[in-house]
Amino acid sequence: MNGKQFGRLDRTTIRLIALLSTIVLIVSACQAAASPSPSASAPPSTAPVSPSASAGEAVEIEWYVGLGTGENEEQIPQEEAVVAAFNAANPNIKLKLTVVDNDFASDTLATRLGANDPPDIIGPICIRALQSCGGQLLDLAPLIQSSGVDLSEIDPALIDAYKVDGKQIGIPMAVYPSFIYYNKALFDEADLEYPPHEVGAQYDGKAWTWDTVRDLALKLTVDSGGNDATSSDFDSSKIDQWGLDAQFTAEDTRAWSTVFGGSGSVVAADGTTAQWPDNWRTGLQYWYDGVWKDHMIPTRSEAEAIGGGEDRNTFQSGRIAMDVVHQWYTCCIYPSTGEAAVKAWDIAVLPEGPDGKVTSKLHADTIGILNSTKNPEAAFEALSFLAQSPELIQTWSAMPAIESQRDAFFAGIAPWTASKSPAVEVDWAVSTKMLAYPDNPSHEAFMPNFDEADAANKSFGTKLWTTSGLNLEQEIDKQVETLQALFDEGS
Repeated sequence: MNGKQFGRLDRTTIRLIALLSTIVLIVSACQAAASPSPSASAPPSTAPVSPSASAGEAVEIEWYVGLGTGENEEQIPQEEAVVAAFNAANPNIKLKLTVVDNDFASDTLATRLGANDPPDIIGPICIRALQSCGGQLLDLAPLIQSSGVDLSEIDPALIDAYKVDGKQIGIPMAVYPSFIYYNKALFDEADLEYPPHEVGAQYDGKAWTWDTVRDLALKLTVDSGGNDATSSDFDSSKIDQWGLDAQFTAEDTRAWSTVFGGSGSVVAADGTTAQWPDNWRTGLQYWYDGVWKDHMIPTRSEAEAIGGGEDRNTFQSGRIAMDVVHQWYTCCIYPSTGEAAVKAWDIAVLPEGPDGKVTSKLHADTIGILNSTKNPEAAFEALSFLAQSPELIQTWSAMPAIESQRDAFFAGIAPWTASKSPAVEVDWAVSTKMLAYPDNPSHEAFMPNFDEADAANKSFGTKLWTTSGLNLEQEIDKQVETLQALFDEGS
């Protein structure tokens, strides 16, 4: 991986953040052709190959790209090369690549589903959108078993992240675990030890918990007079640096709740009842107090002031000591022009939640097979080839789910990082360790009436991030009532 590839990731990531509404369109696309009983409309996983295949003709399998990354002009030649390699090795199958501009891909897919003209394979697509398509996706488990595909190099926890309603709807490909980025210079100035790189390790003789993070973050939150947040002289109206942030997460209440309090869901086991689990309530209280009581997390206006306006890229400012973000954030630590404010940084493991569990919220891209495919075996053969392609993972600038491909991935990052800041030596082993603790169910999992419920959760997050003095328990109860009304609407 080189600097040019990271430039592509930068554009893709920022575009993803800015266009989260696209996911809603993908959800609509996946639901557009759904029957009243998706399970009844899905063909059995052992369905025979079409008659044309039996007659010796090549079966055409269409791979639809554009719902996530993969549609950038510089990515397409490598995708075409991988398709050509597959076709050369599999004369009985003709894999056809269809690339649609991301701005139109979800609408185009919805139109095709409605016209009964679906592709076979879709993706790369994120967990949020793929799980939302669960009722339209083929269960890969029987095909994985019958084909003997080797998944031994993929962490079982990652594989489980793609299980929806008992179905295996994807094979992990490109993964982005979350962890703590920390600014070493700010720790050095405060004469504080760096946070731990091992799960279960202690910090300064204490267990690495969110309470320990709070104690540390208060010491690293400093006003313009040099007083930290533990001092009686600290002026919260003149904060110069903050001890903690979780940028791009504050308005996504499910995301912060997950990383703090362990896996959970706003939907109860019955699939229709709204809830906010107790551990998630504790997580939101921690975050809300961190913003408005402890002042160790920037408010929205503060984040915009130091983070480039609506981009809110706070860590890049050099004024955030610890930041909970995903692997993909490597793209955005340094500005595209000008001198970097962050001179030296590294990454640390996430702490234990109040339930004693470590949870790393996971972003990931993979590909899936629509259950309307007429040739499931052929489609799965193509999917298996694509899912194991290091060329695709490299092209998409992503961390491979397959363990044996990761050394090359991280080796490619090192020269790029060194070109930006020669002093930086990142312990990338932390990233792979966090892969063992994904949120399952995902914080991006499907909810009834998804688009409206997702918007309501983000509106709730905005309110918390911009309004002090709220009774959070009451606000959460109101949010559960709001969600329940939306769930009922969508049923």
